[in-house]
Amino acid sequence: MNAKIVLIGLFIMQSSCNQFQKKPTMGTKPIYKENFIQTDRIKLHYLDWGGSGQPLVLLHAWGDSPYIFEGIANSLKKNFRIIAYSKRGHGKSETTYSLYDNSTLVSDLKLLLDSLNIEKANLLGWSMAGNEITEFATKYPERTNRLIYFEGGYDLSDESFKTINKTVHKFLQPDSIVLQSIDAYREWYHSLWFGDIEWNPILEANLIASTVINPDGSVTTIPNNHVTKLLFESAMSYHRDYEKIQSPVLAIYTKSFFYPPRKDEGTVNIYKNMEENIINPWRQSSINRIKSELKNVTIEEIPGGTHTSLIFLSRDLIIESINSFLLEK
Repeated sequence: MNAKIVLIGLFIMQSSCNQFQKKPTMGTKPIYKENFIQTDRIKLHYLDWGGSGQPLVLLHAWGDSPYIFEGIANSLKKNFRIIAYSKRGHGKSETTYSLYDNSTLVSDLKLLLDSLNIEKANLLGWSMAGNEITEFATKYPERTNRLIYFEGGYDLSDESFKTINKTVHKFLQPDSIVLQSIDAYREWYHSLWFGDIEWNPILEANLIASTVINPDGSVTTIPNNHVTKLLFESAMSYHRDYEKIQSPVLAIYTKSFFYPPRKDEGTVNIYKNMEENIINPWRQSSINRIKSELKNVTIEEIPGGTHTSLIFLSRDLIIESINSFLLEK
């Protein structure tokens, strides 16, 4: 009898230990093909969920990976062919080319479409990836069907973003203690970016794709600090020319940008003041500019979630909005 209890206990412990090693799920087993596109300068990693209808290419934000889209991709593939890829310096993509400017990032997107024989696509850019889809649509209007700014309808060359970046910079840097183990890093990452939701397998898959666990158990982040510096410098120097975009656009915004990573009064007040005095006015001015400069734009303000957590807290509304916009005739 005691042996049975021990075996049951060991099984429960093993199941608990393995919970974060499973592939991300949203109630069903993930279904996608995972592959690489190889050139002499880059090895571009991508996920292809298949699906029927026009291609919809999903571009993740800084520090993320294509796995972050698992929760919406399985639903969207009912109407579209869904593809997401790891941008250079991210996830499983590798490059020997040291440039990370917007034009180079756009050339990677074009490489993806060329290699997969996609003549024309819908593009969704999350956050900083709004720069890439803006330039792609400007350079290749004949290959762009519709654009979706997924919390990406902000011009990061604005002074407001530079102020935001300075304000939160110290919170965005994991210290040596955080990087000692994947468990410590997971806890820090969770509170920083997704503190308003429960940890889940999709976040775990995204975390694992965005880290390297060293032989001593310590963690190295992907992208590394050097690549991050280059990406931010590029993003903050790129001024968008919305008036050159010919494609219809859906711009999705949240009501809140950040969730405070710590609950102490000082941190909460820093984030509260930043939201009220910097981010909210910047968001409204960004919306006003998009309405003024884009020829055909739909604005969708999502009530649930932040700049990062909206994909989970407003999942159904996001899927509905994307379907409605892309299937519109």
